[in-house]
Amino acid sequence: MNGRELVLAAIRYEETPRVPVSVLDGYTWMMKQNGMSFQQLFDMEDSEAADFILNTYEALGSDMIFSNGQCSSAVKQALGAEVDFSAVGAPAQAKSLPFAKPEDCRQFTVEEVFDRTAKQPVFAGLSRQQRLFNDRAGREKLICSFGLGPLTMAAGFLGMQPLMMALYEDPDNVKHLLDFGVELTIRLAKLQAENGATAISLADPLSSINLISDETFAEFSLPGLKRICEEMKAYDKDMPIMLHICGNTTSRLEPLMGSGIDIFSVDSIDLGEAFRTVKKDYALFGNLSTTEVMLTKTPEEVHALAKERIAAAGGTGFILAPGCDLAPDTPKENILAMVKAAKEKE
Repeated sequence: MNGRELVLAAIRYEETPRVPVSVLDGYTWMMKQNGMSFQQLFDMEDSEAADFILNTYEALGSDMIFSNGQCSSAVKQALGAEVDFSAVGAPAQAKSLPFAKPEDCRQFTVEEVFDRTAKQPVFAGLSRQQRLFNDRAGREKLICSFGLGPLTMAAGFLGMQPLMMALYEDPDNVKHLLDFGVELTIRLAKLQAENGATAISLADPLSSINLISDETFAEFSLPGLKRICEEMKAYDKDMPIMLHICGNTTSRLEPLMGSGIDIFSVDSIDLGEAFRTVKKDYALFGNLSTTEVMLTKTPEEVHALAKERIAAAGGTGFILAPGCDLAPDTPKENILAMVKAAKEKE
């Protein structure tokens, strides 16, 4: 079985010859390791950029490829924000935010922002790369699009602190902003699928228990996540949907059952307890800490801890991976040690 087949089988909780393995995103790590900025990546010719990314994933041994990781920056640009991609080995930095208040989104239609985003040079270039990913590796690897969960998309419009305050001070306008972002996410996800993505990857770090309560998650985040899944399953019932939330997500496990996600990317969590809770409703992805394990342990320690995660998963429904995006200074040897643990014969 190739990597794509392994991941799809894991989602179905089928027995596989080995556990699938992946990094989560990894683009900032790629930039840092190669002394590059995102702007330099965007300035490459399409085929050269696609080969650079694909060759990096292949060298790491990842069964999944993540694409279009800067599409959220393109959305901000479409709304007039200035985004700086020039820092070497660092994420893009928004120098301004599109909205000052939640109700500012009422100045735009979703269709208008979608059209602007699709025409942004960054998004258009990433779309061309995505088609090349599919052409060159789509049969062997799962090609994951990129999108943001409801709260994280809203924070990209407004800023995290203003959004957190508005959740309590102006909930009605926040819900309208969330609906606006969810509809935009759905349209962009469909466009990425048309451009060659074979899976959807949603990041919603603002849904972490470290930032919001279980009640706030149920009221403001979960409905939008369910809507994205419902719309995308209607669009393509066989396209896997993955969700990542940072931190200890134990209290998110049960609410996400029946939501429509196929893979939950988890960070700080007890895998054994998690599998007992989810009852095969969705697969789990993770959960080697990016700081306490991947960044600071020796390769031998990473290998041993990866083996522990594989054993805790019990052989099905699991993709071994870091618990979040790789820290830029993560030793390559540690990533390879994780991959070795998944791929070596017992």
